[in-house]
Amino acid sequence: MDSRTRQKQMTLNNFNKITVRLSQSTNYKETFDLKFNLLTNNFVPKWINRYLMAQQRQDKISEPWALYQLNNKFTSDFCIQKLNSLIDKVNSYENLFPLKLDSINNQDALNKIHSIFELHHGKLDDWLLNPLFKNKPKEFRQWLSEINQFVHLCEDQNRPKVPQIRCVWFDLPKTEIFNADDYKLFTNKIEFGTIYSLYADVGKNLESLSTDNDKHHHNFVPNRHYSVDCRITFFDRSDDEVNKRLLKYKEHYKNNKEYFMSEGYDENDIRLTTGQIPLAKIETTLSKTELLKKIALYDNIQGFFIT
Repeated sequence: MDSRTRQKQMTLNNFNKITVRLSQSTNYKETFDLKFNLLTNNFVPKWINRYLMAQQRQDKISEPWALYQLNNKFTSDFCIQKLNSLIDKVNSYENLFPLKLDSINNQDALNKIHSIFELHHGKLDDWLLNPLFKNKPKEFRQWLSEINQFVHLCEDQNRPKVPQIRCVWFDLPKTEIFNADDYKLFTNKIEFGTIYSLYADVGKNLESLSTDNDKHHHNFVPNRHYSVDCRITFFDRSDDEVNKRLLKYKEHYKNNKEYFMSEGYDENDIRLTTGQIPLAKIETTLSKTELLKKIALYDNIQGFFIT
C-alpha cells in the first residue's frame, strides 16, 4: 500500500457514525434521527468512499419514500395501484408493457413485468447509452426504476414481514466490484437495527431466482457490484431460517446447474456468495417495540449523514 492509499484509508477510517433522518412527507420540520455506529471491517471504508462520491456529485436519495412495512402505507391495494400507474406513465411515452397486475397473487405477471424492466433498462449503467431514454423526461427512467421496486413490494405482500428502510442513490455509477475479501464478510443472517449493503446490479441473483420461480428473466446477475445503496433492517432472521435459505439456494443451483454453468458460474464460484455485508449497528435506548412505533410516524427519508 503506497503512502497516498494509506493516507486515504486513514481518512476514511476517521468516520464512525451514521445518522438517518426521517421526516413526515407533509411536514419537513417533524423529524426523527436514527443513529448508528459504523462497524470495523475492510469493506466499510470502501463503502464510505461511494457515499462521499455521491455527496460530491450531489446525488439525491432516489426513493425517499422507501420505508417498507414500517407504516400502513404500502398495502396490497396501494402497491397494485402504484405499479399500474407507473406502467401507464411509462407507456404514455413508450409502449413497453403489454400487461398490468390484476392480483397481488399473480407471481407470473410480476415476473413478466420485471423481465420487461430488465430488458429495457439494461445492466447497471447501460441506460446511459440506451436510445430509449433519449428525448424523454428525466422522470421516465425514474418511473421504470420504480416499477422494479413496486414489483418487489407486491411480491413482499405474500411473504413474511420484513420491515426495512432502503436508501438508494440510483444516479451514482455502479463501477465497483466485490473482491474475494469482501465476499468473506457476506452473511445471510439478519439482525434488528443493522445497516447492510444492498444488491446493486440489474437482473436477478441466486436468492431471487430460488424464491420467485421466474421463467421470464433476462439476466442472472449475482452479487457483483456494490454502491452506497444500503438497507436498514428492523427484523431478525433466525439461524434456522438462515439454514433453510442456504439449503434452498444450494438446491436451486443443483436443479439448474446446466443453466448456471452456461452463464459461466460453477458451483464453487465465489461470485455466487449470497447475503450482504453488515455496515453499522443502531444506537438507541428504545426497545424494539418502542422504536418501531416511533418510526411508524414517519414516511420520508430526509437525510443520510456519515460523520
